[in-house]
Amino acid sequence: MNLERMLVLLVLAAGGPGLAAARARDGGTLGIALVGGVETDERGETPEGATLHQLLAAPLCRLGEDGRVEPLLATFERVPAGVQVRPLPGARFASGEPLGVPELVRAWQRALLRSPAARGTLAPLGAQPASALEQQARATGTLLLPLPHPWPDLEASLCHPALAPELEGDRGVNGVGPYVPQGADRARASAGFPQGRPHPDALAVSILPRRAALRALQQRSIQVVLGEPADTPGPALLATYLVHRAESPLRALVLARIDRAALVRSFVGGHAVPMPGLLPPALGGAEKAAPLPAEPPRGSGRAVLAYARGRPAQRAVAERLQILLRDAGVQLTLSPLDPEALDQAVRTGQADLALRSVLLPPLPAVALAIVLELAEGTGSELAALGAVGEADARAAAARTRAVQLAETVRLLPLFAESARVRMDPALVDARRDGFGVWILDDAWWP
Repeated sequence: MNLERMLVLLVLAAGGPGLAAARARDGGTLGIALVGGVETDERGETPEGATLHQLLAAPLCRLGEDGRVEPLLATFERVPAGVQVRPLPGARFASGEPLGVPELVRAWQRALLRSPAARGTLAPLGAQPASALEQQARATGTLLLPLPHPWPDLEASLCHPALAPELEGDRGVNGVGPYVPQGADRARASAGFPQGRPHPDALAVSILPRRAALRALQQRSIQVVLGEPADTPGPALLATYLVHRAESPLRALVLARIDRAALVRSFVGGHAVPMPGLLPPALGGAEKAAPLPAEPPRGSGRAVLAYARGRPAQRAVAERLQILLRDAGVQLTLSPLDPEALDQAVRTGQADLALRSVLLPPLPAVALAIVLELAEGTGSELAALGAVGEADARAAAARTRAVQLAETVRLLPLFAESARVRMDPALVDARRDGFGVWILDDAWWP
């Protein structure tokens, strides 16, 4: 063997593993474990839920951490009357039906009935967004979203997981995603997903105790754990508020006794941060709360506090508020409800107090619209914010308005959480989107 050939072989041998590692590997089963009571049944409206849910029901687009909008299931076009949404040809639900305008309209109308995030996101369409959608229900090819006033953030806000289109039914998730469900805990890769087939052939979901899940992660029998905070958390955009009735004396009683930092430290966990303002700190919200009064007021009587069943952080905070109000002279009854029942209870005034959590986008103006939807006071604020054309100036205007409205809306901000997701360090091409949700469509491992 001559010297030149030997050198070539040595270079190939040295570079071979590195070159092979740079190429995505197809095949295998992406294993995901749920631990710690993590809630994934809110149709992707928590960071953990969205991480799993979008594998089966993708949103129309993906908002990157850099603010860019990547179409997934539809394209957008600005026209004088608003924004045209055009579903991509070939986009099909898991059951095989094509995604057209009528299916998208029906999916969003259902979302408006159950989700404050959907209502706040679509609020720029006018006072009756469901009616605006209904007028387009028989359109073919293109859905026009009318804008009675400018709203530059509409396309980016349509990437919210709450607006991921799904067909109604009781057969499990029936969305348009990179995976098609096969039973309650497995799914297969979809060859027809508009953005291409994912690398792993299958998806397997299991429910494990925390220690068992971490052991399985270390042994690489699974790749992702939902419900276990990572060493480096992402943006804390899952915001939790205490909603109260207008002019309720309970607001002053809670506000005088609440210590947000202690609440996070003792009852929520290290993946959360205190939120003294209407917008989370990750969106430039207020960082300091007003000082507590020297003599907290006292009350009397009974009240009902509703919260989302299945969310351990909300249950723990509800129990803490029960103690605080008992010390203030109020007997608080706790009422755990399913997410849709909780939304209905708040909108109809069935609960005196309610804990509400919403996943906010990294867009302060849209985030404020969603927050104000929780307080049922969105409409009059959006036109002025939308009229600010430059993105940074619009974000600054939303932050300023959030500070001005903090004392007048019927909710108290409590804390914001980031995604509790831990992954195999060998997992390649997993990344966060602008909501802090992990994108696993392109993930693979050597």
